[in-house]
Amino acid sequence: MIQRPSPNALAASLLLLAAVPCSGAQTPAASAPPTATAPTQAAPQPAAPAPPRTLPAFYRNLILLDPAHGGSDTGAHLPDNATEKGVTLSFAQRLRPIIAAQGFTVVSTRDTDPPADLPADQRAGTANHVRPLACILLHATATGSGVHIASSALAPLEDAAAAPRALPWQTAQAASLPMSLRLANEIGLALQNAHLPVVLLGASVPPIDNLICPAVAIELAPSSDTPVTDATYQQHIAEAIASALASFRTHNAPPPAATPAPIPPPAPKPIPPAAAPAPSTATPGAPK
Repeated sequence: MIQRPSPNALAASLLLLAAVPCSGAQTPAASAPPTATAPTQAAPQPAAPAPPRTLPAFYRNLILLDPAHGGSDTGAHLPDNATEKGVTLSFAQRLRPIIAAQGFTVVSTRDTDPPADLPADQRAGTANHVRPLACILLHATATGSGVHIASSALAPLEDAAAAPRALPWQTAQAASLPMSLRLANEIGLALQNAHLPVVLLGASVPPIDNLICPAVAIELAPSSDTPVTDATYQQHIAEAIASALASFRTHNAPPPAATPAPIPPPAPKPIPPAAAPAPSTATPGAPK
């Protein structure tokens, strides 16, 4: 169930960019000293070290699912003795192969019901480490109707391009909020096209404010007389979400342009053969 975070959450700092250090260049072995008769040769110079490889801001074919609750945290109690932690996990398991069919790799903060609770900071750390194209937080409720899509209630940064390398932990999502709103709209349109009721809202659902990727919380609510546990209902929602993610990738993360093949040099023009000298017409032995 979507709730606002506690105001006493611990603040921290989050590094947005990292670099993988390159291995040190090796110095070639020294050559033997030149003899007196051999010309002096310059000693070989060590190769310049390669620049550090910068990690990408995100991976365009990676989606992270975060089924809410788990462990002793059961979440909301739903009809038919269902719990929110069980519904979010089963929906994530239904959603994963449908998203994968769109060409995505899908990772999840949990694939089972863990013996211990998963803190919101741990979920956010997992998401930020893998750098997905989008983070989808999954919730369920017995109240309301249709599908509720929540984006962060933070104010977006005025200039996201000028965001510092380190962002405050509690407002890390502000730099990605414009993309998160686009993602929410894509999912909302896909659900509407599937004739499913949709509600868009702003709510700082933990750990959405701590995420550095485009992120939304999707809460399943009943539809008319259909409960959130209905398999057909969940299937229609999952198909709409997967279609929206593929559209979001196409519009906001196009594939990198392929490097054009180098133009081959022009073939050398053939050189015409030299003309043979004309035969002499002088009579042999005649005076010239």
